[in-house]
Amino acid sequence: MAKYNPALGQAKLKTIHAVRFCRLTLPPNRASFRKPFAKTKMANAPELIEKIETHLREHLTPYRCTHVLSVRDQAMSLAKRHGINEDQAELAALLHDCLKELSNDDLLAFAARHRLEIDPHEQKNLSLLHGKVAPFYAKEEFGVNDEIVFDAMRKHTTGAVEMSSVAMVLFVADFCEPLRPYAEALTVRTLAERDLEIAALEVVQCKIRKSLVKHRTIHPDSFHAYNFMVEKRTGGSPS
Repeated sequence: MAKYNPALGQAKLKTIHAVRFCRLTLPPNRASFRKPFAKTKMANAPELIEKIETHLREHLTPYRCTHVLSVRDQAMSLAKRHGINEDQAELAALLHDCLKELSNDDLLAFAARHRLEIDPHEQKNLSLLHGKVAPFYAKEEFGVNDEIVFDAMRKHTTGAVEMSSVAMVLFVADFCEPLRPYAEALTVRTLAERDLEIAALEVVQCKIRKSLVKHRTIHPDSFHAYNFMVEKRTGGSPS
């Protein structure tokens, strides 16, 4: 994987109007080709889900809590449609923003306590840490111990080259849940019904485009994810 070059990142900002993104075209409906998914033997315990939901209501603002519950519903709907583990999707969605409203000082303290390495981009935008520290909290507070769930929580903000099907569900659902006010959410929801990967690519494109317009730095994970997704769909051929 190529290293991120800050000079190239600055050049991208100066040539914003020249930025070209992958044109998205839907393949034939894949619904009839989905592989059957063998569910785990035990669904999430109702007591666990109730405990998490109670915690969210007590520790998050009403706006954030409502968003998280909406992400949960969207994630489970997408998981069911695409034959992905609904129980893991539910846990990842419920817990992905459990520390979203911590102060920067608290995020730093939590990261330090767990010896979490903070990259230069996270140091400049500490809110990016909330997804990375959330798995520690999920394990300590709720006894969750599922690396697939944790991985999805870590990657839900920036995306990544390597995303499991559960991580991709959360990445897409967090962007397109029905309460999101921007028009792109409906576009992504429509794409996600047919093709989860192309929906994830659209999410990455939207996030990069928004950052460019607002002259914000872009985490390398998002650039790498975009390049990987485009090359996967085009076979590495130049546009």
